Amino acid sequence: MIRNIAPIASAWSRQPLSLWLVAVAVLVAGYTGAAVAVGPPQGVEVPKNAQYGLATLKRANCMTCHKWHGDGGPGYGGPAISLRKTLLNREQLIQAIKCGRPGRGMPFFDRQAYNSDICYGMTFEDFADKEDHRPQKGKKTLNDRQVNAVADFIIAELQGKEVTKEYCVMFYGGPTRRCELLDSETP
Repeated sequence: MIRNIAPIASAWSRQPLSLWLVAVAVLVAGYTGAAVAVGPPQGVEVPKNAQYGLATLKRANCMTCHKWHGDGGPGYGGPAISLRKTLLNREQLIQAIKCGRPGRGMPFFDRQAYNSDICYGMTFEDFADKEDHRPQKGKKTLNDRQVNAVADFIIAELQGKEVTKEYCVMFYGGPTRRCELLDSETP
């Protein structure tokens, strides 16, 4: 089943040729003909881990760019995507969190990213003459458990959902004036 890939194609059209070649190689090598499921793998209890995912999201300072509501907006690295509208599946979210998006403002949070070729098949050496595309390190590093928790939180609480007062209260840890105003305005 082919989905509307226009938003993805538009974002990828601004990527360097080397990243395109790596992406095509990965797609060709890994294509099995099976559909990729969106959401956590079977057996993962996302609601139980929602608070840990939210706490990790806050610790990593994701809301600086993606905002408290997850709809994205301007940030220090440029405009951030909406985590509510993203079409990324769990594996793609994990890769984006671990590896960031070189040249696009999304920092990487994996301590080992770009020290070897685990991120898009590239290392820091590949960016030696491309300072404007060099991967940026997040203020904090995250381990695999934390990265998985953030990805699961995004899928369970943000992806494909509208901003609600209940989410606002969960994010802020209790009722706030901001949450009360949510009924009459958009984030």
